[in-house]
Amino acid sequence: MEELPDSEFVASITLDVMRCLDHSGFFEKLDDLLCPKDDSHIPESCSGDCKLSESILRVSGFEESDFADVFDVLRAKGGFCDCEILYNASESNRLKSKYWQARARGIDPHTRPPG
Repeated sequence: MEELPDSEFVASITLDVMRCLDHSGFFEKLDDLLCPKDDSHIPESCSGDCKLSESILRVSGFEESDFADVFDVLRAKGGFCDCEILYNASESNRLKSKYWQARARGIDPHTRPPG
């Protein structure tokens, strides 16, 4: 059985972890993968896990020993997979914006347009 993180500890490191993620460009890099700026890049799909996020952390120089703390903070903010990290733990990004634009137009944001 997996041990639950200490909520007081997670709360105590949240601001600093989020600051480190912001400074590394983590959220922008994840947004670039899931919702590229232009149509010349095919968006990655969220697989219901954090594999894209893990690869970004590695490339950004985070130690693997820091991953548990980072993901505890992201989960505390509602980020249980790559897309949820952007939807729930990031203030603003293209993925979230496109979602709400589609909803406002009455389009199911979880389906791709034809063609």
